[in-house]
Amino acid sequence: RCFPPAACVVATRVHSCDVGTHVRTRQLPVLSRGGMGPDPAVAAAFRPVLAAAKAPAQLDTPFELHRAITATYKCGVIAEDDVILMVAPLDYGPAQPRITEDPLGWYAMHSFRRPRMMFTAAWSVVLILCAVSFPFFDLSPEGDYDWLLGGNALVSRSYALKRVQEETSLYTELAERSVKQNEQLIHFMYEAKTASGSILAPALIKEMLDIETTFFESSKFASYCVADIANISRCSPESIQSIVTLFYDVLVSRDATNMTVSRVTPIVDVSTSTPYVDTQAGVDKRLAAVSADNATFPDAGLFFDATYSATNLKATFVQSFYFLGMPLAGYSNPADRKDVQDEEGDAFIVDVSDNLKTRFGLKETFSKSSFQTAAMADTSDGSMKVYWWSFPMQNDEWSSLSNKDLNWTVLSFIGVACYVAYHTGSIIISLNSMLMTTCSIFVAYFLFRVILQITFFQFINFLIIFVVLGVGADDVFVYMDAFHQSLSELKAEGKPATLPHRIKHTMRRALHAILVTSFTTSVAFLATALSPLLPLRSFGIFSALVIMCVFCINAAVLPPLTVLYARNFMGRGWVDSLKAFSCGMMPVASYVDPGLELPVTKQAAEPTDADDSDASPEDAVVLSKYDPSTMRMTERFFYVRYYHFLKGPAKYVILACFAALFAAGVALWVALEVPAEPEQWFPTSHMFQQYQDLSTRKVMTGGDSASTLSVNIMWGLNGVDDKGTDPWIPSDLGRVKFDGGFDPSTAAAQVWLMQTYEKLKTAPCAAEACSYGRLVDPAVHIKNILAETDSGGNVTGGFYLWLRTQGTSGAHVGAHPTTAPLIGDAFNAKMCAYSKLEVTKLRYPNHIGYMTNDCDTSPAPTPRFILIEAQSSIRLPQAPKDFVEAQDAWEDFSDGSNAGAPSSMAGAEATSTNTFWLWSVTSLSLMANVYLGLAVCFPMVFLVLTVSTGNMLLALYSTITIAGIVTSVIGIGAGGIMGWDLGTTEAIASVIVIGFSVDYCVHLANAYIENDATDRETRTRIALTTMGISVTAGAITTIIAGAFLALCILTFFVKFAFLITWTIICSYLWAVVFFGALCMTAGPSGKFGDIRHIWQKVRRFFARWCSSSAH
Repeated sequence: RCFPPAACVVATRVHSCDVGTHVRTRQLPVLSRGGMGPDPAVAAAFRPVLAAAKAPAQLDTPFELHRAITATYKCGVIAEDDVILMVAPLDYGPAQPRITEDPLGWYAMHSFRRPRMMFTAAWSVVLILCAVSFPFFDLSPEGDYDWLLGGNALVSRSYALKRVQEETSLYTELAERSVKQNEQLIHFMYEAKTASGSILAPALIKEMLDIETTFFESSKFASYCVADIANISRCSPESIQSIVTLFYDVLVSRDATNMTVSRVTPIVDVSTSTPYVDTQAGVDKRLAAVSADNATFPDAGLFFDATYSATNLKATFVQSFYFLGMPLAGYSNPADRKDVQDEEGDAFIVDVSDNLKTRFGLKETFSKSSFQTAAMADTSDGSMKVYWWSFPMQNDEWSSLSNKDLNWTVLSFIGVACYVAYHTGSIIISLNSMLMTTCSIFVAYFLFRVILQITFFQFINFLIIFVVLGVGADDVFVYMDAFHQSLSELKAEGKPATLPHRIKHTMRRALHAILVTSFTTSVAFLATALSPLLPLRSFGIFSALVIMCVFCINAAVLPPLTVLYARNFMGRGWVDSLKAFSCGMMPVASYVDPGLELPVTKQAAEPTDADDSDASPEDAVVLSKYDPSTMRMTERFFYVRYYHFLKGPAKYVILACFAALFAAGVALWVALEVPAEPEQWFPTSHMFQQYQDLSTRKVMTGGDSASTLSVNIMWGLNGVDDKGTDPWIPSDLGRVKFDGGFDPSTAAAQVWLMQTYEKLKTAPCAAEACSYGRLVDPAVHIKNILAETDSGGNVTGGFYLWLRTQGTSGAHVGAHPTTAPLIGDAFNAKMCAYSKLEVTKLRYPNHIGYMTNDCDTSPAPTPRFILIEAQSSIRLPQAPKDFVEAQDAWEDFSDGSNAGAPSSMAGAEATSTNTFWLWSVTSLSLMANVYLGLAVCFPMVFLVLTVSTGNMLLALYSTITIAGIVTSVIGIGAGGIMGWDLGTTEAIASVIVIGFSVDYCVHLANAYIENDATDRETRTRIALTTMGISVTAGAITTIIAGAFLALCILTFFVKFAFLITWTIICSYLWAVVFFGALCMTAGPSGKFGDIRHIWQKVRRFFARWCSSSAH
């Protein structure tokens, strides 16, 4: 057959493991015939061509024809049984470039010529880096300061106080388990489910006792309870504060084998000689007696809800508390190896909780926590619902549910893998995609931990898995779609379209697009690294590394993988694919390069519905390269239907609608505030969330120790010096700075401290979080180690009460901090001695800072700090906004106490070592962090897009589109649709969303600027056609990755699932619909907005201006 000389492409049969040969011949006819000799007509056609090339003209046999063509054109002829099958030049693809001249071309050719070697080498490097990172892969231990702002003055003061108290405790020896631990308690609450609505019935009270014996009859309870100082084998009444103790005498002790022994005796009504708890009349009689005797039962009101009173002996809710004590046996004080002591007590509490779950039949399922089943107790007097809670239980449950919820990532991986296999048509590519995504996390960790030496890595960093699943799949889609499109693109451009040319073309086009989006997304995540919160800073850096590692691994693996896929798997069944991959060990049909198929000669066609007649002649040539009949369904949709939709008036309607959407998003976003209620971390059906809701409603008259907050007014500390600290160790905030002028031994200092103490008793507080309209709880005495006084000013406790009993002949009997103070060395020596007393260490633990065990030195040791401790009127939990108002009230009080203070007591500060005191700062910082991320992200994205696209107008359009995405996600999605406030969960997820919203718009922007068209409509059409299919597939996979999170239990993941899926929906709509319509309407044409063109104009302007000035 003879073909048109201008487009003569011939096909060859090549073994799957061989290198294909192909070229476009130079006006050389191709003959293919059977028989011993060439057709005379064909030979006659060859003779003038060969004669012009001064070649031998003897063409009588196939061998002579072969020799003539080979000598003249350096071609090879494949012959079989003396039949010339084809003539093909000896071309092995594009010339091999040097790596320094053309890195992509060099890698493309090596991937084509040695695909197995390059594929193996790429994976070897990746797996070696993963292996190196494995020994370092570990989560940082959780600490109190992980989510706190180390540079904040409030946090610094609290940190300074905690550190000096820990240092002071080194010089303190305490009796075993003599200090009650508020963080290690178990809190029981009982809710009546009876017809009368009251839980104070005999059978229900007996059931409460039976439930609580699970705790105090545990074999280890007596080894952890708060001990009786007189006999540490017994548990102190302070350890058991229970509603049942009003009806039973409970004695818990430890036997010689360290096992718990308990004795429970009903309290008997002496008038009837029967236990009160046996009858309803007895219960009411006992309750009436308790309510009337405040002296004997001062804390009895703690057990009942707000509806209970002396005249209404009914309650819907009652509660009990069990406390553990420290130091444990073998430890000197609670601060001595505190982590180890905490671990033992926490494990005991968790074990007891497991026993309670077994008692009530609370079972865990694959999709449900055991605590999501109500714990109900049925008795003859009705039913009641039981709640129990503690910090260790909550922490254990959070950890357990986090691991449980992360199991859904398996389904996310499977779902994404299935869609990648469907879209690419290859399970091999899909499996490699999932493996590349997984390995990117470990390679990034190698860079993060080994290279950058960042040691802080926590659970939040794993959230990048759900992001990188979508990003990694999107990269594969962009590359493989570019490979599929390369065949028609190269043929249309009149260039060789064989496999090596396609690989090189694909790498140049796809890797540039992937690099720009990966870099832009990484920049957006790096904006998070500017956060003052260490977990977000770590997350931002790690996420940026993961995104870039995905790109690098894809860039290294996909080219050789594509060659292997095309030669061995594409268009073959399972059996033939296996044979082809055996490299000749099993016979199989040779790979046929589709680039060697003869092109269909197309005459210049008249404009059709698909080839718009409005296009300029230059753009018509560009459009002629795209044949809708060869496109896949999604490509054809964007090229034909969607293009004509946007070309009409619909684009103006779209722009107007999205402008309104943007305005609505901004309005709803501005209306967002920090939560007015405590944040929800568990589902509504979870026991711990129901417990928090009850605490928030303040159904109980009194709060437990976990719901109260102690605040200190301290002197002597001046914050911390953070020089030389490790920024990746959250607990390393710096060295404590002391106030050099602090001296409580002066008379003026003691008078001022007592004045502050007296003012604090009645200090007002108008904040919503404050109860009673005061800063402190009036029912709880303020602890002042210097001296405590009654309403008449009489000393009732503290150092001066003890001092009056010291000395001979009543030397200090009249001592008083304001009227007859002890001063100087005498004060320091006596106060030091007082601070070492056992009773002082229990009443005023670390309230004054003597860093010595020897109080008899001369001169006497001086204290480094002193404080007053008060129980604030704040009942936890509180919304951050309300809590901050109460904190401000405390700040105002401490600032006011400094007005007119003597120089030795001029640095009063209000602070607390309670984590809740500091968490409000974090909550508000998270909200500010969202705005910080946006303020940094948008300018950086604009700059990156300006450089990558080379067009300022297109970069501006892209930035506007990304702004629309973010406002739609946070304003319309979180605020409008879900009705959320901007709480901790939303703020963390929003920070992640910022980095996740740029991909699709950036893809389309680069596709718009890189195609050969000049007018805006044709550019938009080609951009949507070439990149729309990849963007669509990427959106689907990311939605799949995030949707499974909706099945999680923890509300954080459920909210995160919505924000991911809603972000993708918004990103897709804003990119494909709004950005497409905007480019169709006002996109840059020709060189408009081109930075190089603008720069040239600016240079010419200044050149003319300088020339005219010189003239």
